[in-house]
Amino acid sequence: MKARTRVAVVTGGNRGIGFEICRQLAAKGLRVVLTARTLGKARAAAVRLKHLGLAVDTAALDVTDDASVKRLARFLLRNHGGVDVLVNNAGIYLEGGYGDGRDPLSVFHEPLAFVRRTMDTNLHGPYRLCQALVPSMVARGYGRVVNVSSGSGQLADMDGREAGYRMSKTALNALTRIWAKELAGTGVKVNALCPGWVRTDMGGPGAPRTVAQGADTAIWLATLPARGPNGGFFRDRKPIPW
Repeated sequence: MKARTRVAVVTGGNRGIGFEICRQLAAKGLRVVLTARTLGKARAAAVRLKHLGLAVDTAALDVTDDASVKRLARFLLRNHGGVDVLVNNAGIYLEGGYGDGRDPLSVFHEPLAFVRRTMDTNLHGPYRLCQALVPSMVARGYGRVVNVSSGSGQLADMDGREAGYRMSKTALNALTRIWAKELAGTGVKVNALCPGWVRTDMGGPGAPRTVAQGADTAIWLATLPARGPNGGFFRDRKPIPW
């Protein structure tokens, strides 16, 4: 009997690391649902992948909007019977300082509105997506949740500035641990990764790592075997401190 094709959802899949994750997962034979804030952006990214010989599905998704997340869940259930892999990649960074010659915003000056917006996308977004999509993974007895975090959120090496971004990623790491513990024994694994400083719109042109390097650990975690890790934090496929 032929094995069922795994279905993978990638948030923020229209550019940067998210686009590369979509590309690599599709190349591995997964059925990828590339999401972006608008359907037009998602479809434009899908056309780029089509030129590379890769086919993906598309969907609009605003991770800060409960209704948008629920629509995606219905779309996945209707068209694919659920989902096997969720890559929480969508994220924002509002503090500046990459490629513009300035220091990132200090905690003395960062508006609370920046913190709220960042937390809603970088933390509450994955929270919404997990609540909406993980139950179908549990029902299937298989799932891989990959949270794209950052070394900026490591308490073990916490620095100053970028308060909203740092706190959002620290909290995302905590969320990773909580979901992993509650899902132990279900066949669903939840892990976080730091892609490193990558040359994207967010990372800027001076970053030392390519998008392929940044996406590599996400691909590994998205396709872990049954004996793979659960509830870990990784960079370059190796555990790093929280």
